[in-house]
Amino acid sequence: MRYLIYLSLFSVLACGRVKQEDTSEIRAEIERSKIKRVTEKDLMQEVSVWGEQAKKKWDADYRVECQQTYVLDDYTLEVYNKDLPVEGQGLKSQLIEAYSYGLQQGQPVGTNIQKLNDTLFIYSFPLSDKSYLKQVCKQDFAFVLLSSKKIISQIK
Repeated sequence: MRYLIYLSLFSVLACGRVKQEDTSEIRAEIERSKIKRVTEKDLMQEVSVWGEQAKKKWDADYRVECQQTYVLDDYTLEVYNKDLPVEGQGLKSQLIEAYSYGLQQGQPVGTNIQKLNDTLFIYSFPLSDKSYLKQVCKQDFAFVLLSSKKIISQIK
């Protein structure tokens, strides 16, 4: 009988000393790595949202050092001058050529979304006349390069 009391007392004490670990990081990683069903329409909508946010930011008086490429956490921004020659033969070069031609001819040029390959989207837009990049850096249009992996991870 004594042994039974000691055994039950020991088992109660032993259960109370179980080390608990924080699993919030593991749960967050599982949530991030879940397989999601994303349609082409969902991707295009999300690219449009990200592109519009980038356009608002860069069309404002956002002061940075003048350069060709800006790398941020979520995307890469490339800026171009309409008067510079186009190099290359790919889809990106064709987009640069089309924007340059349109701007040189005085045609209205709007925003555009292109799928460059399976992992990259381009959101392109002309810079507004009041933007810092246009006034100081003498750039005319910009490409926002968005990774489809990053976009899919942000879709809920």
